[in-house]
Amino acid sequence: MNERARLLFPLIVIAIAATGLPAGNPIVPDAGMADPHCYVFENKIYLFSTRDLDATQKKFTAPDWNIWSSDDLVSWKHERTIKPAETYVGEGGKCWATETVFKNGKYYFYFSNGSSDIGLMTSDRPEGPYRDAIGKPLIRSDLTPGKEYDPTVLVDDDAEQTAYIIFGNHFPGDHKNKYRIARLSDDLMSLAEHPKEIVINDLHRMFDHNDKPTIHKRKGVYYLSGGSTYAMAKNIYGPYQAIGNSGNGKNGLNFRGHGNYFAWNNQWFHTWCHFHLGRGVAKYRESYISYLHYRDNGELVTDTGFLSQHFSTGVGNYDANWETIEAEWYMTADGITKRESPHGGFEIQEIQDGGYLCFPNMANLTKHHSVVFHVSSQRGARIEVRADAPDGRILGSCTVPATGDWVTYCDAKCQLDECEDAKDVYLVFKGSGSDLLHLDRFNFVD
Repeated sequence: MNERARLLFPLIVIAIAATGLPAGNPIVPDAGMADPHCYVFENKIYLFSTRDLDATQKKFTAPDWNIWSSDDLVSWKHERTIKPAETYVGEGGKCWATETVFKNGKYYFYFSNGSSDIGLMTSDRPEGPYRDAIGKPLIRSDLTPGKEYDPTVLVDDDAEQTAYIIFGNHFPGDHKNKYRIARLSDDLMSLAEHPKEIVINDLHRMFDHNDKPTIHKRKGVYYLSGGSTYAMAKNIYGPYQAIGNSGNGKNGLNFRGHGNYFAWNNQWFHTWCHFHLGRGVAKYRESYISYLHYRDNGELVTDTGFLSQHFSTGVGNYDANWETIEAEWYMTADGITKRESPHGGFEIQEIQDGGYLCFPNMANLTKHHSVVFHVSSQRGARIEVRADAPDGRILGSCTVPATGDWVTYCDAKCQLDECEDAKDVYLVFKGSGSDLLHLDRFNFVD
């Protein structure tokens, strides 16, 4: 580590830890945060990342791993730095991408020793301290013909909570370099089988040479991604069908955007890193976050519309002055389903009586006297605007008239009163039936 980086990084960490700095995008500015993986542990978000040394490096220089935490995906606290000297790797190691899972009452931290091998640390707490679990590689460098690094681990939702590890670098046409998968032992500290090659069909729809695998599961479907390009399968071993890019290539949403997809409070998010200075300028990355949606056929969509309009704001912050707030940008919800809209994009459907959406940290609310909802409803319903909780004080309410079907929309206007001191806006839905209304978007007006 050069002297400038050695002095600067602790100061950044101390400042963030002391202030809970609201970062937006980048998630934590000027920290060299790379390969971010977010997890929900004890109903709190923990972000594990690698760190690019500084903005002058022409080669990958990753001196340590870092753990951050957040209660809201807005303010972040630095919890811990893990040094390679705390593991079998020793001083001067290459701290490449990691994965963390919970099982058996413990937290398992799988880490890359450069592109050589994969180690394991464990802890009783998500923030650590972590200790080397076996004192040697879990997956040694000569285990397969390919590369043993960039681990991703899934504890499946079967009765046994079977755990699997995937790793490697995928080169089509090269039988040595493939993503590989192995079942882990019940204690997650050894392999229960020799790694198997993963087959991915139609690779022309993804970048044809990639490392950084990440696995997650939703509704019985396994999603294997490399950056923001991904493939889907009904069996974790595959074969996988390549789908394409969840993003659009901008802001690092491409095969290089290492990160993960995760759910929290009935919302999905995507986090990833980007060579924001240009990969040819420096091996130095920043990490970003946006909302994630699923098409009705299960395909992934990172919300690039939100990024194009509110990139620096980041998730979890809103402004009543925005021209439009899309309903699918909520942070917390209950009694609703997010689905595709018949007019394109996404909206909130299958809204139950008492269901709600939360839009916290709403700025400039007192400057507006009304809110307009763009909705459809077969029978009609009501929307209550409440402050700071689903049962908080009512700021206003309005009747949503019946539009007759789900493809005809109207604008329902709601007068607002006594918005002073209201920070978090809750939309609470009232009515009879199992699908009260479909909410596309809303905006505040004078």
